[in-house]
Amino acid sequence: MHAIEYSERFPDKVIRILKYILFIPILFMLKTTTYVPDIVPDFTSLLYWGVPYLLIGYALHIYSYFTELDPEKKVIRFTTFSIMHPIMLSALVFNYIIRAFDNKDQYFRIVVVFVLLSFILFLWKALDKNGLGSMNGIKIYRKQNHIKTNRAILTGTNLINHAIKNQVYKINTGIKLLKRNMPNLTPVSKESVDMIESSSTHLMNMVETLNNKTQEIKIIKTKNDINQLLDEVLENLKSEFRERNISIQKHYALDEALVLCAKAPTKEVFMNLLRNSMEAMEGKGQIQVRTSKHIGNKIVVTLSDNGIGIAADHLKHVKDPFFTTKKTNTNFGWGLYYCYDVMMKSDGSLAIDSEVNKGTTIKLTFLAKG
Repeated sequence: MHAIEYSERFPDKVIRILKYILFIPILFMLKTTTYVPDIVPDFTSLLYWGVPYLLIGYALHIYSYFTELDPEKKVIRFTTFSIMHPIMLSALVFNYIIRAFDNKDQYFRIVVVFVLLSFILFLWKALDKNGLGSMNGIKIYRKQNHIKTNRAILTGTNLINHAIKNQVYKINTGIKLLKRNMPNLTPVSKESVDMIESSSTHLMNMVETLNNKTQEIKIIKTKNDINQLLDEVLENLKSEFRERNISIQKHYALDEALVLCAKAPTKEVFMNLLRNSMEAMEGKGQIQVRTSKHIGNKIVVTLSDNGIGIAADHLKHVKDPFFTTKKTNTNFGWGLYYCYDVMMKSDGSLAIDSEVNKGTTIKLTFLAKG
């Protein structure tokens, strides 16, 4: 049943039926098992149904691995296969096949050796920073969960946008009809029509802005020098820094910091974060921009400011969509979520550390490309 569920190759209806059908042999085993003086299963019966079960499950795992099209899920399948199946194969041979013919010698104890080897392999894959490890299974699961959540949010937002736009169009049509009869309206009525028209135009602009901001981001990773991308963004913002009296300090640990990322969205991330830092400054301020090589195949970009900081109760929500502390009609709380979304889809990460009245530090982690 694990192989059937895990393979993701069977319809839900078939799975529901199989979980009852495949349980039937176990009921027969209750009758053929010896209970006194010790509990001893009928290993001959197990040979006829347990061995086929294991072999079919083994084959399903192999089939699902070779037919998997998603490269990230393929990694998960390979990891699961390599950890789980040495144990299953050893149990198949020593605990099922051999014991059906020789139940006196305790060959089944050899299975413990394979369990230990698989556990060591599990630890390596879980903790290795350069290979398939570093808890990659958990990271990939989190990424997939984030993508599913993001798509659900975007779908819901787009439906709401569409519904609002339809109603605003109706309001605008009604206003046009009223304006044709403007000469017949009283001054108060004319003022009301102008007010409704102004509000509907503003609402339509907000809907269009939100619609533009909530389009799904397509990430196509290429090799880029992160130092160069940062320099291009800093150059674009140079006049804004000067106008706000903000100084920039750059510290690049590497002459060339090649990473895998999508160029335009990554520059947009830097732009959003640096503008956030500017808005957090009260008077003269300073922003530090650093790049460094991290342990393992990672490059870290650190953006630090000495602004007003973020309160602890807000900090845990700043990456949530539509969360904002800015009291403006044009802010939708999408900026940091956009940054987080880009980094997740780029196989990177975004971490925020902040303290009120001391400043904020944001760390962006990218996969290095040698």
